[in-house]
Amino acid sequence: MTSLVEVYRRWPTNADCIAHLESVRWPGGPLCPYCGADRVSRNRDAKRTATAERWKCQRCLRSFSVTVGTIFHRTHVDLQRWFLLIALMLSARKGLSAMQAARDLDMRRPTVWSMMHRVRRAMKDDGRLLAGIVEMDESFVGGRRRKANRRDDDEPGPRGTSGKTPVVGAVERGGRVKAKAVKRGEISADDLRRFVAATIDCPRAVLTTDEYAGYNGLNAIVAHRRINHSVAYVERDLFSGQFGPVHTNTIEGVWAILKRAIFGQFHHVSPKYLPLYLNEIVYRYNARRHDDGFNVALYLAVNP
Repeated sequence: MTSLVEVYRRWPTNADCIAHLESVRWPGGPLCPYCGADRVSRNRDAKRTATAERWKCQRCLRSFSVTVGTIFHRTHVDLQRWFLLIALMLSARKGLSAMQAARDLDMRRPTVWSMMHRVRRAMKDDGRLLAGIVEMDESFVGGRRRKANRRDDDEPGPRGTSGKTPVVGAVERGGRVKAKAVKRGEISADDLRRFVAATIDCPRAVLTTDEYAGYNGLNAIVAHRRINHSVAYVERDLFSGQFGPVHTNTIEGVWAILKRAIFGQFHHVSPKYLPLYLNEIVYRYNARRHDDGFNVALYLAVNP
């Protein structure tokens, strides 16, 4: 993963950042974002000198820069700070608060908060389906936290799913994860079936879940294994041992990362913005073993 030192070393000036962004967005040469033409030239200022920032299309005669139509469009923040912010977000395994990022970048918190949400919007799902051994589980995010000073002999606080936002997720064992926030309330069997159809390559997957009743009937569309957590957390494979042990520990580990990020960094996430935070958590998890995670994030940023 790209470090802050590497950002400073490889792209020390705004012009260097622009040149790199152009190579990421237009590897075959610049294209007009308005008409798609490749007949473009460097725009020129009043003194007829070529400018590094802007191009001019010879077909539609419009001028443009590499940031047009991207998350960087109309930004007043220099690109190096954008690069630094993306590197910070990718290196923080359990998330990075806007306040901490603002301190690191010497910027105002509202500006950084808006920038981080732009980056999260770009970290959208790539559409590839999950295959192999896939673990699936649901969780609930938000609600009122337990009093920090509650004694053990106090009356128990509220439990259950009231006031919380449901999240459903699936992960390839040793691979990628997908997650989606659901409207407040219980997760229905229809919600789970639609999620399976949209995220899992059913003919090429073996699904593992717990005994939640909402998973009933999924064996009609995908090979389905279940584990009873009241009996054990790991069981031997029911398919002659070829698919490994039956458990949902991997997806539960993803939920642990999500909740540590919310409780430890973000502190509060509204249902409105929860999908964006999920984008970040999922992208960082999927890019954890990739050396080019930074450039992939830049590619998504310039191809929203």
